[in-house]
Amino acid sequence: DIVWHLIGTLQTRKVKDVINDIDYFHALDRIKLAKEIDKRADKVIKCFLQVNVSGEESKHGIAPTEIDAFLEAVAEFPKVKIVGLMTMAPIDASEEEIHGYFANLRQLRDQVQAMGKDFAPCQHLSMGMSGDYPIAVAEGADFVRVGSAIFNIETE
Repeated sequence: DIVWHLIGTLQTRKVKDVINDIDYFHALDRIKLAKEIDKRADKVIKCFLQVNVSGEESKHGIAPTEIDAFLEAVAEFPKVKIVGLMTMAPIDASEEEIHGYFANLRQLRDQVQAMGKDFAPCQHLSMGMSGDYPIAVAEGADFVRVGSAIFNIETE
């Protein structure tokens, strides 16, 4: 009865190796990847659309202004269900900036949710890591990534 989450980047060529072993995918960031998931999955995969709310060039994810177009394109893939949005704050951001990034993602999630699309109910927020998860939870996250805190891994 384990529910498996894939939280990292997924190369299109690796989809076939993992997609039928997971329930949630937290980093959908391009249409080509959604198309490959739809082609290879034996079931509906609950996906988080990765949004780059900070605009960092080093981060994956679509720009907030691209969400509507992305949703229109992903509508043709019945095995891809957008259950939420995901983001990561810049590692050097202040607490105030992190609150802003996470609040922005919550507002974007609310906008997508209000569209009422069956393939994109967008009920969840995946944001926050070991260093900023309290802020993420305060801003509405219901999925956080706290691996380094659990495994006592030092981060820089």
